[in-house]
Amino acid sequence: MSGRPAHLSRGALVVPAILAGLGLFLVYGTVTMDVVGDGGLFGPTTMPWIVAVLSFVVAALLAFDILRPRPAPDAGPGSDTDSGSGTGPGDEAAAGTGVNAPAVLTAVGGVAAFVVVLPLLGWILSATGLFVVVAAALGNRRPVPMLLGGLALASAVQVVFSGMLGISLPAGFVGGF
Repeated sequence: MSGRPAHLSRGALVVPAILAGLGLFLVYGTVTMDVVGDGGLFGPTTMPWIVAVLSFVVAALLAFDILRPRPAPDAGPGSDTDSGSGTGPGDEAAAGTGVNAPAVLTAVGGVAAFVVVLPLLGWILSATGLFVVVAAALGNRRPVPMLLGGLALASAVQVVFSGMLGISLPAGFVGGF
């Protein structure tokens, strides 16, 4: 036994490592950014710093969750684990630990489609579509709340970026390209 928890897979630490790398990349880019003037309260370095800090925090929390010891799963009394049939309660739990490939492919396809249609449809429609696709990939089956939630979130981001930060997001065909 190597001393690490039995549930730990080295592959599980890839996501925290990527997030920490993203944080380092953002810190380097923000520190070396040429900024004209002080930029005020919400200058061009504000969002990169916020995202970098959040990347480090989420990476640390994920790594902690992955590395923390967990009690061994208990089959419980009356379980049929000695029969060798392969249908005991422990087998059902193990079967649910794999990757949900259709959900992952749907979400990745949604992001790819978002990148392609963003210049054509604009931010609000593209981001709403991305929200709907990812929510559906995660198991939501209620289209109206997904559409309304996506539209509300995309609109809020539009207001923050254009109204508060002065950054124009793509308008697509609605804004005449």
